[in-house]
Amino acid sequence: MLFKMFLRSFLLQAGWNYERFQNLGFAFALQPALEKAYAGGDRLKAALLRHLEIFNTQPYMASFVLGNVARMEERAAAGDQDMVKHLPGVKQALASSFASIGDRIFWGRLKPMTVQLCLLVWAGCGFYGWLFTDMTETPAFGVLLAGPLSGIAVYSVFSVYIRWKGLKAGYACGGSANCALDAANWPRLIRLLSAAGFAMSLAIVLLAFGLLAGFNCGACRPADLLLKIGLPIAVLALHRVARAFGRSVFFSAGLILAASVLLFGLLKLEPFKLYL
Repeated sequence: MLFKMFLRSFLLQAGWNYERFQNLGFAFALQPALEKAYAGGDRLKAALLRHLEIFNTQPYMASFVLGNVARMEERAAAGDQDMVKHLPGVKQALASSFASIGDRIFWGRLKPMTVQLCLLVWAGCGFYGWLFTDMTETPAFGVLLAGPLSGIAVYSVFSVYIRWKGLKAGYACGGSANCALDAANWPRLIRLLSAAGFAMSLAIVLLAFGLLAGFNCGACRPADLLLKIGLPIAVLALHRVARAFGRSVFFSAGLILAASVLLFGLLKLEPFKLYL
C-alpha cells in the first residue's frame, strides 16, 4: 500500500488547479490507503470526498502528510470517529509546516545548487564556455551533459529519498498535528545546505574571477591579481555577514553598493575595466 502511494505521489500536481490546488493529486495518492481501509461502498466515497477540499504544500514534502492521513483514515475506519473530526485541522497544520520547511530546503537551497554543481563539473572537465562565451573550442558532448545531469541527479536522489522517508515517517506516527516534524533536524539541515551552497559559490567565484584575471591581466603584479580576486570574495563575505545578523538581501545590496562607491572613488579604479 505504501509503495503504491509513493508511486502515485509523483503525480501530486498532475491535477493542479487554481480552485483547490493539489486536492486531486492528494486524493489520487491516498486512494490505495482508503481502499484498503474501507473496502468500497459509501464510506469509501465519503472518505475520498473528504480529501477533495483545498490542499497545498511543497510537493516533495506532501508524503509526510499522506502517511499521517492514511493512518488516521485507518483508525477512523476502525471506529475512532475522533479521527474524522480532527483530520482537517491536522492535515492543514502539517501542510503549512512542511510547505515552509520544503520551500527553504528545495526551492531556496537545493535548486540553486544544481546550477552551481553544473558549473563546477564543467570547470572540472575543462569546459569554460559558461564564462568565456566567445570560446571557439567545441567541448565533448559527454562533458556538456555531465554538468546538468550531475545537478539533476543529486536533486532527484534527495527529493525521492524525502518522499519515501516522509511517507513512512508520517504513517508511523499518524494522528497528531506535529507528526514527523521531528523526522529530521530540519534547522541543522537547512544550515548545512546553506553552508554547502556558499562554499560552492565561493569556489565558482574564485575560479571565474581567477580565470578572468589570468586571461586578461597578462603580466599583472601580484597586488593587482589579489585585488581582482579579493573584491568578489569580499562581496560574498559581506553578504554572508549581513545575513548572519538577520539583515535582508536589500540591506546587503545597499551595503555592497556603498562600499563599492567608496572603494572605487578612493582608488580611482574603473570597475568595468577591472577584469576585461
